[in-house]
Amino acid sequence: MALEKTKEKLRKADTALAREALGAIAALEEQLKLKDRQIRRMRLDFETIIEVVSQVNARSLKTELIENFTLNTIMGQFAVHRAFIMRQENHLSDRIVLTVSKNVSVPSVSFKSDSPLAKALIKKEKPFRLRHATGLLRYKEFRPIAETGLELCAPLIKRHENGDMELKGIIVLDKKFGRFPFSESDVDFLSLLSSMVAISLHNAQLYQRSIYDEMTQVFSRGHFDAHLFQEIERAKRYHSGGSHQPYSISLVMFDIDDFKMFNDKYGHQVGDTVLKAVARAVKKSVRSSDVVARYGGEEFCVVLPETSKENAIRAAERIRKTVEGLKIATPCGFVGVTISIGVATYPDDASTTQELIREADKALYRAKALGKNRVEVAEGRKPSGDRE
Repeated sequence: MALEKTKEKLRKADTALAREALGAIAALEEQLKLKDRQIRRMRLDFETIIEVVSQVNARSLKTELIENFTLNTIMGQFAVHRAFIMRQENHLSDRIVLTVSKNVSVPSVSFKSDSPLAKALIKKEKPFRLRHATGLLRYKEFRPIAETGLELCAPLIKRHENGDMELKGIIVLDKKFGRFPFSESDVDFLSLLSSMVAISLHNAQLYQRSIYDEMTQVFSRGHFDAHLFQEIERAKRYHSGGSHQPYSISLVMFDIDDFKMFNDKYGHQVGDTVLKAVARAVKKSVRSSDVVARYGGEEFCVVLPETSKENAIRAAERIRKTVEGLKIATPCGFVGVTISIGVATYPDDASTTQELIREADKALYRAKALGKNRVEVAEGRKPSGDRE
């Protein structure tokens, strides 16, 4: 209010000095409006970062969810119509490949995370405009990326505690809608977001390594224990809701027959080859919802959710025949193995995780005792009136 009165007095004075003062006031007001817009933009960016951190953390164990959410967020934030992400293929691979593409066709291209191109992208460190990255065109893997005609490339760099930097991937964006180019604040925001995404992808890979058996690449014993416990707890909750529909969880346990003798005859290197081949074959012979895990040594488990005992027996027999039919290429020539299998079902044979494992294990050893290369089933719990 006071400023408006002052401006009115200056207008009435209508002198050169008054007009100069009015001009200075107008320029100052314009600067204040600009600062206000910048502060509001910074506040919006900050709120977006907080939301992204929250959402990425919620998806922090699944790389596919992380990258899809990230790309959708960035495209919405910057009003971008086309974009894609390249990242390390999986926790076993060091190759950076195209994983998500939105409205843009990208030629098949990949490069290693320790390649000269990766090192050059790490040196860039912050997001850069593709048209200014002529130095990167000497790497043949980068040319198809540049030829997409997109605008901005953001390296996803994980900074390790020892100071090393590792490239986890890149995000490539098109121009923004409208006439406004990417501003320096846009680039700074994208740089911060890229660092967060790199950390999340790295953590997701560490998690993947922790839940898989390193040799066979089926799930580890720890993950199996946790998964089976969660499945049984879910089944208990399902029944506690008053449903009369049975919710059965079956467990298949098997081990390779005479594996110690096999190792003694062919050596542990061939034995490892056999373990890997059996694990791969079993994974291919079960449903995507089934969980295959290495229980220890040559012993494996398969958790079959929502599977009755009858269906579990059929699945176990299919697994047995699959392994029996394998011809595994080794340095000693083609070899074959057989497995013995035990099957138990919740709640028919057990009421807890430990009981279910014990009953499946007992059935497995009965299969061993009865001649191997066969399926045996838990005998079930006796009714209370039948107990001796």
